[in-house]
Amino acid sequence: MHVFRRTLILCFGLLAGPVQAQSNGGGVTLAGLGHDLGGATARVFIVEFGDFGCGYCAKFAADQFHKIDSAYIKKGIVRWKMVPFVTGMFKNSREVAEAAECAAEQGEFWKMHNLLYEKRKEWMASSDIRKLVAKYASDLRLDKTVFSRCVMSPYIQQRIQRNDAVAQKLGIQGTPTFFVNSRRVPGAIPFELFQQVINDALIR
Repeated sequence: MHVFRRTLILCFGLLAGPVQAQSNGGGVTLAGLGHDLGGATARVFIVEFGDFGCGYCAKFAADQFHKIDSAYIKKGIVRWKMVPFVTGMFKNSREVAEAAECAAEQGEFWKMHNLLYEKRKEWMASSDIRKLVAKYASDLRLDKTVFSRCVMSPYIQQRIQRNDAVAQKLGIQGTPTFFVNSRRVPGAIPFELFQQVINDALIR
């Protein structure tokens, strides 16, 4: 788990319900943030906050997440929301987060999500990140013109900034961090432990 050095506002956790979180001093809405998998009627709602530059996030995405998807999300038991934000620790992380949001504008967030984690070391070493993410968009067969305009849009930049602000308000101090219904789960824990957390949420 990557822990980043910031002074953050501590939060008391996630309220029951899919789009509302509670922080000290007021509500923090998750409406319009992140990208969902699974049905709205799922009994367990999991929110993941991750940075594409985080090695632990990449390992979780490659290993545990696929198991959770197969065992719970595709079966309608879990609804998953991934909120990409920027810790400030990783080179080019903001640009690729914006690229993921622009892929989402063409309905391909999860394909870009997977590609960015697979190519993490490549894009972190890039000296021309805009050119490289344009190549990724082409590899995913996105509309090049639409994508190019999107990554330059202040709207997309503001979207990531909003994700950053919500992560800060929720007191997230490392990546990845998860909220499983009302329970905060820090770190890329093994699948077996995540199963226990999900099963506990199902019987509450």
